[in-house]
Amino acid sequence: MATSAGPFFHMSSILYSVGDEIRGNGRDKVDPRIESELEARRPDAALCRRDAVYSLEHTDFSVCGVVEPGYIYRLKPNAAPQRWDFAWIGEMQKALLRLKYPQHQEMKKYPEWNANLIERYCTGYWSGAATQEPGWEFLMPSCTVLEVLANKPVDPKSTKGDWKS
Repeated sequence: MATSAGPFFHMSSILYSVGDEIRGNGRDKVDPRIESELEARRPDAALCRRDAVYSLEHTDFSVCGVVEPGYIYRLKPNAAPQRWDFAWIGEMQKALLRLKYPQHQEMKKYPEWNANLIERYCTGYWSGAATQEPGWEFLMPSCTVLEVLANKPVDPKSTKGDWKS
């Protein structure tokens, strides 16, 4: 589990001020089936995803599954961040879409949700290894807001390619 020196950015529906501490909220970040499978295989040294604050090294939140508008912050980690490739999770999300929409031909190209897929992608995620097209997320138990970059909610789609205020 590699770390980075940053900078680190976070998008949240909650308005924070400079100096505020952000802590993990205990909630699932993706489908509960995926979170449960990841938690069941989580290495002892890895943070619980549900209890972590998520950040990126850039302000393009369109790539990481954020769908609700939010405020954008530059952060200072209060402990060493852990780096994971969220692309492993994306493949599991595709498999769940295939389950949800079996009648759609487009879904046939997605992997099947089964024990082998779950084990492979959970193991890949927790190994810290990069996929062919990695998307790095940085998890930390808490962080401090260094700067409020967007003081009104921003649509994550508008951050594609990196957000500019």
